[in-house]
Amino acid sequence: MGVNTSTMKQKSYMRYHRYDSNNVKYIKRFELGQTIPEQEVGYTPWMRGTGPHNPISLNNVRNGVSKACKGVPKSPECKEKMRQAKLGVPKSQEHKDNMRKSWERRRSLISQGTHAQTNNTITT
Repeated sequence: MGVNTSTMKQKSYMRYHRYDSNNVKYIKRFELGQTIPEQEVGYTPWMRGTGPHNPISLNNVRNGVSKACKGVPKSPECKEKMRQAKLGVPKSQEHKDNMRKSWERRRSLISQGTHAQTNNTITT
């Protein structure tokens, strides 16, 4: 599911953050053409962006995103992008061990003559 960017509204603000003397973070939106106020007593200067999140709020964001994306099928473009990103990446040792065990199991089944039965094929 692609996003149609032609119908999306252009963002006309930027978020800034600052801290007070008790280390409480404040986030505020300023219009793009608006000038940012000078530093006030008892506060740090306004800095662009929302700043670092504490572990609890960061975990809440992660959980919300994973809940929203759960069960949503990936688009063919996304699948291709993920496939391209994975190309050339070496396999982990655990993956290599699992492949080795799988091939050993297949070889033992073939040597026992039960390979046709495990694949539900008919041999005459």
